[in-house]
Amino acid sequence: MIKLTKLASGVVAIAMVFSLTACGGGNEKGSDSTKAAETSAAGAAQTSQATANDNERVKIKFLSLSADDNRNNIRDKYIKVNVEKEMPNVEVEYDLGGGGQDYANKLKAYNASGDMPDVWFSEQNLSSVVVEAGNALDLAPYVQKSGFDKKFKMQEVVTPDKDGKLYCVQPGADQYFTPRLWYHKDVFAKNNIQVPTTFDELIKVCETLKGKGIVPMSIVGKDGWTPNLHMLQTMIMAEDPQVALDLTNNKTDFSNPVVKSALGRIQKLVQAGAFAPGVTNIDYGPAVEMYTSGKAAMLAMFTWETGNLEKASPDTDFIVWPSAKDGNDANASIQFWGAPLSGYLVSANSKNPEVAANFAMFCATQDALYYNIEQKAPTALDTGVKVEGISPLLQKSLDQFDAASVKIPSMWAATFNTKMSAEISTLNSKLLTGKFSADDYIKAINPVWAENFK
Repeated sequence: MIKLTKLASGVVAIAMVFSLTACGGGNEKGSDSTKAAETSAAGAAQTSQATANDNERVKIKFLSLSADDNRNNIRDKYIKVNVEKEMPNVEVEYDLGGGGQDYANKLKAYNASGDMPDVWFSEQNLSSVVVEAGNALDLAPYVQKSGFDKKFKMQEVVTPDKDGKLYCVQPGADQYFTPRLWYHKDVFAKNNIQVPTTFDELIKVCETLKGKGIVPMSIVGKDGWTPNLHMLQTMIMAEDPQVALDLTNNKTDFSNPVVKSALGRIQKLVQAGAFAPGVTNIDYGPAVEMYTSGKAAMLAMFTWETGNLEKASPDTDFIVWPSAKDGNDANASIQFWGAPLSGYLVSANSKNPEVAANFAMFCATQDALYYNIEQKAPTALDTGVKVEGISPLLQKSLDQFDAASVKIPSMWAATFNTKMSAEISTLNSKLLTGKFSADDYIKAINPVWAENFK
C-alpha cells in the first residue's frame, strides 16, 4: 500500500461534483467541448512536447474503461476529438477494457506481464498494485516541467508523496464528494420532528420515526457498504476529527477509545431500529429507492447522488452529521471522497515516457472539461470554464463544505489496502446485525490494520 502523506486539516476549500460511476453523461455538446479546449490553457502545455520531430507520429496505447457512460463520453467526445488539436503528432490506440471485474482482470494481466499500455485509467486499489510492482512511471518531473501542477486550485491533488514521486494525474473530481444525511423535509414537518444537531437527538428522531412505522434511515447494508465507505469515519469525526486524521496517517489504531465509541454509536443506531429490516442484504439501488419512494425519512449517501435525489424528491434537504461530543462543531470538519491513485497512470516501460506523461495530463484535462461543461460541476483542475446553473441545494452543500476548516479523505478510498478493505467489509456486515461487539471488532481488525501501510 502506498502511504498517504498528503493529508492536512484546513485544506483548500473544495466543492462536490458528480461521480465517475454514479452518474451518466448528459447531452453531449461537441461544439462546447471544442470551444472550451481551444480557449482553455489547460492541456495546452503538452502540445509542443508531443514529439521531437514534427513529422513523426508517436504511437500511444491507451487502456480505457468502456462500460461506464462518463468514461465513454470523456473518451469519445473529448479525448478523441481534442487530441488531434492538442497533440497532433500523437497517434492513440484505444484499448477498450470493459468495466468492473473485466477491466480489473485485464489490468492485472497487463501488470503481471510487465507489458503495460502506455497510459491507463485506474482506481486506487488497482493502481497501488501496479505501483508496488514497479510498473508505474513517476510523473512528478513531467507535471512540474509542463506547469500542469500550477493549474490546480487544490494542490494536494498534484503534490508528490514524501518520497517525491507522483504516480497519478487526475482532474480533482472524486475528491469533492462528501457523505450527507439527506432527509425529507415534509416527513419531518408532518411528524413535528426537529433537525437533530447531536447524536443523542438523532437516536430520538430514529425512535420516533420507527414508532410511526417509517424507516428512519436508509443505508446500503450489503457487504457493509455504508459503514465501509463513510459511516464509521463519520462516527469517529462526530467525537474527534483528529482521531480520523491520526488513523489516515497511521498514528493510531482501532483500539483508540474514540474508535470504540464510534463503533458503539453504529450499534446504537441498529438497536434503535434506525435501519430497515434485513439491512445487511440491501444493495445500493434499493437503498436509494427506499428514500426516493418515501419509504425512508433519511438516507446516508454521498453527494454524487445530489442531482438524482433533487429530481426524485424535490423536498430533499441535508443534515450536517450530528456531533457526539460537547464542543465539537459538526460544521467545522468534513470528510471527502477521493484517492491519490485514482486517475491516469503511465507505464514505467513506455518507449515514449514524456509523450505518454503529457497524454495522461491531457486526459485529466479532458475529464475536467467534461465535468465543467456536461455535468455543470467544478473541479480542482482549472480549465477556465465558468460553471453555472448550480442548484440551490448543491450550492448550500458547497457553501458548507467550503466553510469547514478541517477536511479529511474517506479512509476507504484513500487509506485502506485490499486486505484491509475486505476484512472491514466482513466486520461491518457483522456490526450491522447488532450482535457483534466493538471489542470483538477491534480484536479482529487491529492485526490487519498493522499490515495496512506495509
